[in-house]
Amino acid sequence: MSENTHWKLATSPTTEVQVAEDVVALKAPLVRVDRDEDGGWSFFGPGSDEAATRSTTLGGVVDAWPHVAGLTDLNNGSSAVWHWAQHGWAVGGGCTCGQCSDPVAADIDRQSWPDALPPNRPVLVERKVLSGEVRLSDLRQEDGNLLVLGPGEQQRTAEEMVAIAIVDVVRRWPHSMHALRALQEGRGMEWNPEALNWQEYELVPA
Repeated sequence: MSENTHWKLATSPTTEVQVAEDVVALKAPLVRVDRDEDGGWSFFGPGSDEAATRSTTLGGVVDAWPHVAGLTDLNNGSSAVWHWAQHGWAVGGGCTCGQCSDPVAADIDRQSWPDALPPNRPVLVERKVLSGEVRLSDLRQEDGNLLVLGPGEQQRTAEEMVAIAIVDVVRRWPHSMHALRALQEGRGMEWNPEALNWQEYELVPA
């Protein structure tokens, strides 16, 4: 597990949690989180909560899916759904006005997708980041390529990277959508686990 020096959640990072198998296999985005009355955590994609799950630690989930770190207000017995259009979690129904329908855990749809971002544009993703071995740390655009990287300044070899459509990158890391849209050539975005946001920086030529 990666560092947890900026841990925001009240539950310990070593706590055992359940993650749906289709989310672990990257077949579905992590878009729903449930906490039972005893404080246990479960993570799901769209669809039924009857899906098969796998045990891991809460720290491992936050490392693999950093948008989970924003669930500091998720109390025992409540749930949260990722709201694609508003780019954040809707906790406990999300609305109290009585006029809105509760958000539903869903895959990203065309209405939520930014027009300026071609969904099939290839992105080069570090294999260890994709597998969850290391946490997502940086987004970069250099030499016309979008790069998704873990910690470290070193250059990655071709064997360490894999090309994935940008829509699948966003499905894997929902919190990356707006950062990828804003990223300019010669610039990078670094995830700040303390502020839970992306911070832009300029790439230094080698």
